[in-house]
Amino acid sequence: MKAWLLRFRQLNPVLLASMVGLCVLGVLFVYSACSVREDPELRLLYMRHAEVAVAGLVAYLLCAWCNYRSLLKGIWPFYAATVGLLVLVPFIGEETMGARRWLFGIQPSELAKLAVILALAWLYGRRGARRGPAAFFLTLVIVGVPGLLILLQPDLGTAMVLVPTTLAMLYAANVAPRLYWTSVAAGVAVAAAVLGAVYAAERVEMPQERRETLLRATGLRRHQLNRLQVFLFPDKDLHGRGYNRRQSEIAVGSGGTWGKGYLKGEQYLLGYLPPSVSSNDFIFAVLAEEAGFAGSLTVLLLFLGLLWPGLWVAYRCQDDMGRLFCVGVVALIFSHMFINIAMTIGIMPITGLPLPFISYGRTFMLTLMVALGLVQSVSIHGREAETRF
Repeated sequence: MKAWLLRFRQLNPVLLASMVGLCVLGVLFVYSACSVREDPELRLLYMRHAEVAVAGLVAYLLCAWCNYRSLLKGIWPFYAATVGLLVLVPFIGEETMGARRWLFGIQPSELAKLAVILALAWLYGRRGARRGPAAFFLTLVIVGVPGLLILLQPDLGTAMVLVPTTLAMLYAANVAPRLYWTSVAAGVAVAAAVLGAVYAAERVEMPQERRETLLRATGLRRHQLNRLQVFLFPDKDLHGRGYNRRQSEIAVGSGGTWGKGYLKGEQYLLGYLPPSVSSNDFIFAVLAEEAGFAGSLTVLLLFLGLLWPGLWVAYRCQDDMGRLFCVGVVALIFSHMFINIAMTIGIMPITGLPLPFISYGRTFMLTLMVALGLVQSVSIHGREAETRF
């Protein structure tokens, strides 16, 4: 027992405290957001959130105790199982709001994020790993297979978050630099072309048939095009497609410095911010209205307490596997945090990405806690010489 407890002396306390703090805030504001729901089951979502947080904390400590190098040996069966679940989703998955994303009560797309990070950490972290063009194209396959299956659900937001995560890991591993930067430039050009096409279809005078052809050329579904149109022209359809975004901005702006007080947010209490989104995608709006700028800044500092120690653990690690895994987890959390808050305040298009540990989402929360537990494992075991592996 003494040897078992000694392993936890090297836990990063800031990383642990920040994660627990975010989980507590998540329970509080999921309760607040769901307090006006008519369905008694929906009002109890905060209890499920708390239960997952407790289960996640147990998994977190178990992952921290295990040696991450041993766990990485079994990455490919886990990756294959995740891809298998994604393949089953379109056939037997649960359909909600026109999309099939759940299977047996879990979201395989969330597991795919962790599987991709683990696979890339193993691929480029092992001894003698090749990091030339062939490895770059292999990465496209490893990331592209689950990414394509996620797109078919459809879930563009989850598939897109794999992009910055993968790019961060490739950059850290210094994989095929010329090909890497060429691909980044091509991606930026494609994104600019899509936005330009949506903008031109709305602004430039052209026949309706040509406008529809231009929009179809983007390859986006109608609801995805609507989100881009709302982003580019936020004042066009305030009572339709742009309603949630405008109400979210009002909620954030009306919070002021110190907020209106816990359980006193008018936007969701009066139903202006729909209850169906206030506990997940737009929970930051609820938090900002009730806790104001001070509460929002506290949340950002807690996220900084995850991101900076995660990079510090990567810096102190003695092998590339641990370093790359930490970089991937930090990039994933930052991407979710930045995109969710940015869409809430209107500086990015609306996506379905949750705010880590605060938005209601059982599979996502549990996956992130396991990932951070492995980061703690790197903190404990990563200082040992690589020859131990």
